[in-house]
Amino acid sequence: MNKTHIYTNYTGVRSQFRLLLLLMAGIFASCTQDGAGVATPLEVSAEIGNPQTRADDPHLSDYDKKKFVTDDVIKISKGATDVNYKRTAAGGWTPSVSTTPMTTTGNGETFTATFPNDFSSILADQSTPTKFWKSNRLTATAAATGNRVSFSFAPAACKITIIVSFQVDNSSGSAKVTGKGLCSGNKTTEETITLLKTSEAVRRHTYSGIFSPDAATSYLISVTASPFGTRTYQEKGSGLTFQAGYEYQYTFTGTNELNLTSVVVTEFLPGFSTTDGEEDAGNAT
Repeated sequence: MNKTHIYTNYTGVRSQFRLLLLLMAGIFASCTQDGAGVATPLEVSAEIGNPQTRADDPHLSDYDKKKFVTDDVIKISKGATDVNYKRTAAGGWTPSVSTTPMTTTGNGETFTATFPNDFSSILADQSTPTKFWKSNRLTATAAATGNRVSFSFAPAACKITIIVSFQVDNSSGSAKVTGKGLCSGNKTTEETITLLKTSEAVRRHTYSGIFSPDAATSYLISVTASPFGTRTYQEKGSGLTFQAGYEYQYTFTGTNELNLTSVVVTEFLPGFSTTDGEEDAGNAT
């Protein structure tokens, strides 16, 4: 073998080695582009609406949640993996346990989020702001772009509001709703929800509560007040449908009886106030 042949072989091997390095670099770049194929920490943004402030009861002013505030916690889920994220004072979101963030492998991966993070069920007793707040589940689903995901939360249930105007002063009162599946969504189970009193002017009381969109559309509203004791209104449910994120508002006048004046259905997401319609007034007794 002469020197020329040896040099030619060496040059060919070196060229092949360079080509191999270039191919490996290209494969590595394609795998890491936009985080594809590599698990990286998830960057989160999440919002719902208009600002609310906290007061003596932790949820006195944000029971009807419209804005995330500092220290709020959401649960982010992917498959069987759940990670809690906390709202920072700067408005960002960080893992509650900094060493165990949710991760993503790239574009298109889907995540779900829930607030409150420890939501368990719609409660039968919603007579305090905190109990109402615990019942008011918000949910969101979003796909990752790179390692970023942006959640837009919406109510997962319905809201009922009872407004009663009195002709005389009334400093006390309460309201309940009884029907099938109001908490569980099981139309074979009768359940009663005690509503939260959200306004108590001496001649105008307002009560609100959260209920399942899978509940039966026939239910009984009971209002207790000093001018007339306890009076009821039977919602027959004819032509009525329930949809998550909608408020079903009943307005009554209270004398010796409970007299229905209107039933209006509206979206209760922030920024919406469109009247969806009114339905049969039914009978109050």
